Amino acid sequence: MKKITIALLLLWSFAGQAQISYEASTNFGKLEDLTYDATVENRIYALTQGNHIVTSIDNGLTWSVKYAFPDPSATITDMKLFGQSALSFVIINGGTQDGVYLFDIATNAITRFYPIPNPMDNAQIMSYSFYDTTGTDLIVHTSYSEGFTARTKVFHTNNVGSTWNMIYFSADHDDVHINNVAFSPISKSKFYMGRSLGPNGINGGLYITEDFGATWTERLPGFTFSEITFNPQNGNDILIGTSIGFGIHAERVYRSTDGGTTWTNLPITWTDQTLNNITKIAFHPTNPNYIILLEENEIVKSTDGGLTWTNTFYPEGSTSYYYGLNASYNPFNLNQVAITTDLFPQFSNDGGTTLTQIRAPYYNVISVTHAKYAANKHLFYGSQGGRLHKNLGTGVTSIYDIEPPTSFNPKRNYMIADPVVAGRVFTYASMGFFGSTLNVSTDYGATATSLMSAFADDMQDLIVDPSNTNIIYVSLRSGEGGNLTKINFTDLENIVTEEITTPEVSEFGYGVVTGISVSAANSNEMYIAKGSKFFKSTDGGVTWVEKINGLTITQGNDLIWDMARNPLDPNHFTVTTNLGVFTTPDAGENWTQVLSGVDAKRIKYSPLNNGVMVAAVHSAQFSDASIYYTVDNGTTWTPVTSQQLNYVQSYSMDFDFDGTTINAYLATTDLGVIKYPILNLSLGTHTPEIAQNPIFIYPNPAKDILNIGVSGNEFEIKSTSIYSITGQKVLESTSTALDISKLSNGVYVVNVAVENGTVFSHKLIKR
Repeated sequence: MKKITIALLLLWSFAGQAQISYEASTNFGKLEDLTYDATVENRIYALTQGNHIVTSIDNGLTWSVKYAFPDPSATITDMKLFGQSALSFVIINGGTQDGVYLFDIATNAITRFYPIPNPMDNAQIMSYSFYDTTGTDLIVHTSYSEGFTARTKVFHTNNVGSTWNMIYFSADHDDVHINNVAFSPISKSKFYMGRSLGPNGINGGLYITEDFGATWTERLPGFTFSEITFNPQNGNDILIGTSIGFGIHAERVYRSTDGGTTWTNLPITWTDQTLNNITKIAFHPTNPNYIILLEENEIVKSTDGGLTWTNTFYPEGSTSYYYGLNASYNPFNLNQVAITTDLFPQFSNDGGTTLTQIRAPYYNVISVTHAKYAANKHLFYGSQGGRLHKNLGTGVTSIYDIEPPTSFNPKRNYMIADPVVAGRVFTYASMGFFGSTLNVSTDYGATATSLMSAFADDMQDLIVDPSNTNIIYVSLRSGEGGNLTKINFTDLENIVTEEITTPEVSEFGYGVVTGISVSAANSNEMYIAKGSKFFKSTDGGVTWVEKINGLTITQGNDLIWDMARNPLDPNHFTVTTNLGVFTTPDAGENWTQVLSGVDAKRIKYSPLNNGVMVAAVHSAQFSDASIYYTVDNGTTWTPVTSQQLNYVQSYSMDFDFDGTTINAYLATTDLGVIKYPILNLSLGTHTPEIAQNPIFIYPNPAKDILNIGVSGNEFEIKSTSIYSITGQKVLESTSTALDISKLSNGVYVVNVAVENGTVFSHKLIKR
């Protein structure tokens, strides 16, 4: 677990990266704890399903990231308004950073931290309550496991968390857990706790103390309670709702007007479904006659202070409302309410009777891949069980095979765009225990054809044979084992698959191939990265020779994560490992480490500028998502830090090389797809030999005829080869005037060989 000092947390203020943009469709936004600002009209705050707070200034129409907690593995939960100028929230899964935080809205800064009182239990904070906005008095309710037994402890502090007093331990109360805790708004010595079911026949009840937890009085025994809400204008007027009772008690909302001494069951008729529990009760902050209740399949509202109630019922399987989690009234409008549900966030203009989905580009994206065909750029990503394609030129997103938000086990789609064939994209649709399928689409993801079924966990790599675009090589991973398969789909009615035997079989089988390359001039010449080694085959994978001289990583301890081949220099390979980045200029004969101490998972070369590479660091236990790039073949590297990337959690990245800009696209677990442009690269310093290049080509750009010339008489041209930016040879000639009229428009590499064996390269733009 990564550690961040508390002093840094309190001092650190988030400044949003203006250059970051959010590229995912807004159709599937996942926002939680939607909360209206108390003083700014139409401003809403919300949580992503990760470590970010987002905000809207137009009643939920558009959103921006306001704050990123500087540990992507942590999760922000239970956000509330704290007075009129701050928010409070809980951090879980953050190790020593777990606790309750106060966040100043104006400065975007953490102003106070209350560490969890019982870190030795490996507990999480389940609910909390402040007495007032001084922040001095706080109750926290924690839960943890002790072996196979669940435990609950509740603590109270009256000195800003300097010391804590345990006021409830489930083991001392018939093992009955707590669902929620709340301070009385009118007495700092009075607390309320809603209790759950117990294993010993003792169930529920509302516990009330008036002496800081020294003694407790039980009300409404036998009923389990979670939601406890106070009238904002009368602290003795309380509404509580029953929680999950599994048939032990009826579903009810009780009201007390005397601080909890006596209670009345409100006359509300509920529609039976599965859980039958009240999940949220909210008063309008300026007019408490307006009340809304949320349940798993119903929204109930009152506009007369609770005298009468109106129910809106949603049937089982509804994709618009299920299991409301939070409701927040607009303080400037009696009828507007933002509602958090287990499906999507919702907005209502009529107090909750009708709902409109709030749209935002923030949700979990499994993978992302980028492709550029001539002047057109495209983004593909897998999410919500389906495939999404964004035409970056038009900004239009097309959505295919999305699963409903109620899907129990949506597919995890790992996507790789074909860099040569326009509109072709490969998708590995993983369904875990239920099997997986490798699909191909030739229409930007609109339709998909199955190429192969498998039970592998995910797709490690996929490349297209440079000599035949209907042949691919794909590596699949199953735990620590895997397989490498050659697939010929020239005839989709007769797909031919051939498993390629890879070297060094272990107890887990053939092991995972993490990088694949096939030579453009000879498809039998193959290179793979596997385990801690780099291998070459000259017979299509029948036999292999290891090429590891200088590749100073230890077999059995270290791993190669990825391998890439320079499209502008076919002998230049680079691998990323857990120890850093290694490169070879001579097809694996000699390796040199060019970046140490960086556990990068992916590497990609620029197809436009020789010497430009990007290494992607994915989120892991001891590292956060970041990027390293070089413009001089690895001599120097420049980092893009986790902070610059808004502290996102990411396991998939791809890169668009565009002149002096690298556009980084990151699939994130809670912010959708983010785009981070790396601007104003210092290109040109990495290829000093260009000045001595005796070969010149003209015209450039060219349309029909490309001429090859040589300066002076030192060299004689032997042959010319033209390659696509992915390394596929598309034309070869011994002439000095080449007909390129049949080539597609785009960028190519022209390699000119002279009689002494030297090859000189130029970039060609075909119009």
